[in-house]
Amino acid sequence: MKHMNARAFKALIAMSFAISATVVPISQSFAAGERLGARCTTEGVMTGTSSTSLACVKGANGKLTWQRVKLSSGNGRPVAALTPPKGSIEFWHWRNEDRATLERIIANYEARYPGTKITMNIMPSGDYTATGFAKIRANPKAAVFATFRGAQFNQFAKGDMMTDLSNERFTRQNVISGGMIPGQYEGKQLGIPYHYLFNNPVYNTEIFAKEKWSLPTNFTQLLAWCQAAKKAGYTPLAWSGGFRPNAGQMLNSMLMNSAPDYATLEARIVALDTGKAEITAPWFKEMANKYKRMADANCFPDNATGVTDAAAVALFATGKAAVIPTGTFTMGAVKAVNPAMTGKMNLFSLITTDEKPQYVGIHNNTFILSVNKNSTATDQKIARSFISYLLTGPVAQVFSVGTSQHTTVLDVDYSGNVDLLNTSSWQAKKTLLAPRFLWLNQGVRDLQEDALIAIVGGKPVDATLEDFAKQVKQKLAG
Repeated sequence: MKHMNARAFKALIAMSFAISATVVPISQSFAAGERLGARCTTEGVMTGTSSTSLACVKGANGKLTWQRVKLSSGNGRPVAALTPPKGSIEFWHWRNEDRATLERIIANYEARYPGTKITMNIMPSGDYTATGFAKIRANPKAAVFATFRGAQFNQFAKGDMMTDLSNERFTRQNVISGGMIPGQYEGKQLGIPYHYLFNNPVYNTEIFAKEKWSLPTNFTQLLAWCQAAKKAGYTPLAWSGGFRPNAGQMLNSMLMNSAPDYATLEARIVALDTGKAEITAPWFKEMANKYKRMADANCFPDNATGVTDAAAVALFATGKAAVIPTGTFTMGAVKAVNPAMTGKMNLFSLITTDEKPQYVGIHNNTFILSVNKNSTATDQKIARSFISYLLTGPVAQVFSVGTSQHTTVLDVDYSGNVDLLNTSSWQAKKTLLAPRFLWLNQGVRDLQEDALIAIVGGKPVDATLEDFAKQVKQKLAG
């Protein structure tokens, strides 16, 4: 994989969790608007204006203290947005749930730069995955577009659809360098990941407090909790088995402690992705059996494979389900259904081992913003300007607070959204970059996820894996 390999991943981990060599004491004055924020309790990088460029570092004496750390890859402070020429372009993506916030941002941009217009084209995520490349390729007015990390980004990069943004000052100075790796291909920064998501399940803190439940810390406890939650009248996990894009999010948690190290996990996934191994392999079968054990413990909704995304969100938002196994990107949709859920959500570690876990959660840098290489020179200038505008702290703050999503942009104050504040501490925990997106063959991943969905639906493990292994072979041969 040219845009994300084991060496790059190890560099990211080193950057996130071994930063002591790059920090300086905080006796130096803070930047404008910077404040210490919460007490330093956990080693790791924290972002956001309340802790911009700070790290919680353990000293030789064992004491944890805040220290300064440079998170961007370039020198100097974040830069202002570029001024665009007059004209109009289109912005293509799949996040309809962010429409209102993005419309507000676009209106502000157009007011700031009269004569420049941005028109959004939003497709359902499934359609965008299937047909987005072909439609954008045929439409040079789609000067700014977003891609999913992994297979879709790789598709656009191989198709020579993206302009190199490596040397832009907003690339080097406005974003967390550790979040940039998913937008890199063959040594070039072809896109800027805008989201800093957590693909952990989200849980209802009010229900857990009411029922006096402790969060499970291993697989045995998870199964026991599912049974207890079901007995108490809840759907434990509001899993959308009828909507693969979100049903598959749980695969990240199922994979995160499934291998002795990241290199082994990557090698296993690459082998499945390229047909060098099959899903009948012992390690994949072991994971599939855990899905079955969870189904047997009543972790999933009744008729799980028929549950739509909207139905899953409604189950969780109305308090009928205690957990929704997607990620922080779902919090906005939950609050749209039930605003009373504001401040009642946090992240759940879905641990599928009884040994000490290597990771307690998943993070992902996605919604990768790119400039269309096929657009005119003028439209590309507008596209660069609009992306640079999105990458300024105040604008990213509007986006984050409005959509309940963390971002890769520096100098963002999350204090306007209690759910972002409640989950910001996860930026300092040991989380794994979402392994689901190591599959670069979307068709292969879809089939392998469909096999796991079928098993949750009651199909036998061995026969299902054998059947879908044949379908994968046909897909790779065709």
